[in-house]
Amino acid sequence: MTVALAPYSHDYFQSLPNLNTARDAFIESDGPKLVEEIFRPLFTNSGMDRHFGLAMMHRHSNLRAGQIMVTYNNTSTPWNATPGEGMDKPQPMILGLSPEGKLVPTEFRYSKGHKLEIGEKELAFAAKLMAELDKLGLRQLFGLREYPGDDFEGTCEITEGLANINLKPKDYPDGLVQTDTAWYFSETIRKRGCRCTCDNRTDPHGHGAHVITQSG
Repeated sequence: MTVALAPYSHDYFQSLPNLNTARDAFIESDGPKLVEEIFRPLFTNSGMDRHFGLAMMHRHSNLRAGQIMVTYNNTSTPWNATPGEGMDKPQPMILGLSPEGKLVPTEFRYSKGHKLEIGEKELAFAAKLMAELDKLGLRQLFGLREYPGDDFEGTCEITEGLANINLKPKDYPDGLVQTDTAWYFSETIRKRGCRCTCDNRTDPHGHGAHVITQSG
């Protein structure tokens, strides 16, 4: 199996489930066991634990055609897919595995000069991951997320409208009820328990507009 890097697809982004639908599928598939027994060894044995994390694919809102979701300075908002004059091209941060067998960027990060390396080694790893997911019938549920660095301390993401604001740990809201949405497998981050989670305190199966997600 080979995997190629595809351009951003608005249709693919719009096909992603909302957070609670993805979370329900994760629970039904015995996701925590898969993360520990299947995916953690796959990432670490492939030497990808400091390059990618495992992402549970979902979206928080709709985007119009011609828009992409870009993170800058800990806040992600819709940007024009065509960079402004003098701006670098935003680089992939989250990538899904399409039904056609392509690695498809779904969210981006902006930093001048920053570039996520996706070469032959990374595409070969994506093919391994896809093969494993196909055995489980879960290709649509999981994807890849850029590794945040060994110094990652965690963030809490609050979604307000179309903006996702990442709070620092000292600003986390009280009473978080967490649902995992991404996992990092390097020992440095695992010792600190850093991951992405969702807090949905009023209704664990709700699909409301206000969503809180946390990393760490």
